[in-house]
Amino acid sequence: MSLAGYWASNLSFDILMAYIPILLIIMLMQVFSVAYDGAYILFLLYPPAVVPFTYVTSFIFKSDINAQIMTLFLHFISGGLLVIIVFVLQYIPITMPYGDALRWVFCIFPSFCVTHGILFSASGILIVQSRNESTTDDGVIIPRKIPGNTWAWVNLYGDAMFLILHCIVGIFILTLIEFEVWKHFYWCPATGYASAGSLGGPELIKDDDVIAEERRVARQDADRETFIEGRNGLAESHHSRQDKQKQDCIRVFNFQKEYDAGCGMPVKAVRQASFGLDYGECFALLGVNGAGKSTTFKSLTREITPTTGEITIQGFNV
Repeated sequence: MSLAGYWASNLSFDILMAYIPILLIIMLMQVFSVAYDGAYILFLLYPPAVVPFTYVTSFIFKSDINAQIMTLFLHFISGGLLVIIVFVLQYIPITMPYGDALRWVFCIFPSFCVTHGILFSASGILIVQSRNESTTDDGVIIPRKIPGNTWAWVNLYGDAMFLILHCIVGIFILTLIEFEVWKHFYWCPATGYASAGSLGGPELIKDDDVIAEERRVARQDADRETFIEGRNGLAESHHSRQDKQKQDCIRVFNFQKEYDAGCGMPVKAVRQASFGLDYGECFALLGVNGAGKSTTFKSLTREITPTTGEITIQGFNV
């Protein structure tokens, strides 16, 4: 499947699934005659905005579980607590300027846009009436008036436009992430993954058994190339055909993983790991904390992507 097809199918499916509870809410509003002006439009704009936003924020976390928990917590805070805080700040005369400013700052969260619009549609008349005068009885200056029109820019229209913007910007950022655009910024060593293997570091000291295993795995790579050349019409020896049968089921050759460290030197979690496993073998990685054991196994399962090297399972490059 192409990259475009993968994301198109995932985004479409998630957006359609998000519309199921949205449509249920709209039906309940109709049944109980709850008429909030503009709420339907905000509800319909919410899934295309929140799905790309959630995918983008998930890339911040290394663990899927952490991403799921923090995403739920983020939407709970932005769609609940922050809306109430802004509404109260906009209602109290001395804090009105801060509430007006935060009202736009928190629009970076799509959940805030929806909940803020619904709350204004339901109770926004309180804020409108609190700004009828220029000053309070205590002499506190009241900032600009809030128009009573629900679809004014400072009211629901601004929320709707931000939801549309979330959809467009979210898909754009996903495209940049998937095409790994940051790799082209070679002025920052941490983003130059293509040249990360050439960066310096302390000399790697290997035990004799580690060197022997590395050479054995390297010979398999050379024998495989000889076998492929034979299939292309070149001379193929009986020895290369037999070595082809001896390819390890799981083969890791010159595997290396580096993590971003800002604009400094990347942190090398694993350096030049090579080993092979055959059917029926019992295998374990030994090492101190931080030696790279978990990183190696996560690369085998494709939970993380290696920086350099080769990992094959039954001949398939993973």
